Amino acid sequence: MNWNFIGKGSAFYPLYGNTGAYLLWEKELYLLDCGEAAFDFLYRHVDLDAVENVYVILTHLHADHVGSLGTLISYYYCLHKLQVHVVHPEETAARLLALEGLDPDAYHFCRELPENKAGLRAVPVKVRHVDNMECYGYLLSDEKETIYYSGDACEIPAEVKAQLFAGKLARIYQDTSTHDSAHPTHCYYGRLEAEIPPEWRERVYCMHLDSPCEELLKEKGFQVVETPLK
Repeated sequence: MNWNFIGKGSAFYPLYGNTGAYLLWEKELYLLDCGEAAFDFLYRHVDLDAVENVYVILTHLHADHVGSLGTLISYYYCLHKLQVHVVHPEETAARLLALEGLDPDAYHFCRELPENKAGLRAVPVKVRHVDNMECYGYLLSDEKETIYYSGDACEIPAEVKAQLFAGKLARIYQDTSTHDSAHPTHCYYGRLEAEIPPEWRERVYCMHLDSPCEELLKEKGFQVVETPLK
């Protein structure tokens, strides 16, 4: 399952780009979120005109995760008469697109990932991020492996950690922060240290970084997602 990262930065650290990832399978494009800078990145790095089917799996509706989704939908519908599949467990995703002026006929809203050529499955996992929005991570599986993608989350859910420690997860991609708080919205790296034993840390890939903290995280035994040079 070869996910390519668009960026690894938090909303307030745009130097690293919006955190999100894409997977190309034959002529199908799969996206994990579509933040403000995502369409520009994809336009420069992917042959969008060669794509025949698009799936966008949304973790939540903050701008750094959905900011250019409307542009992506309009691009494919207006130029190719292709309807992007927008995947999110909550109806709020469709309401947001309606407020942006997107015609409902321009895309397919799906509460779960439809059957697809890549054989990809996406099981949503509720995560703690902010109090006024339902937010999700995903257990993503194909015929070879299962991974976990956190989206924005202040912790790794217990069920996900249990699967990691049982050897059922190839990798975890986790929102990681250098800022600690009494009311966290992102996962402080000290919490990861406390909860992930050293022997499992090589499977944990830190993302959504709020500063150039890669060396610190690697010294603790964690991985950091790689992104292309700008």
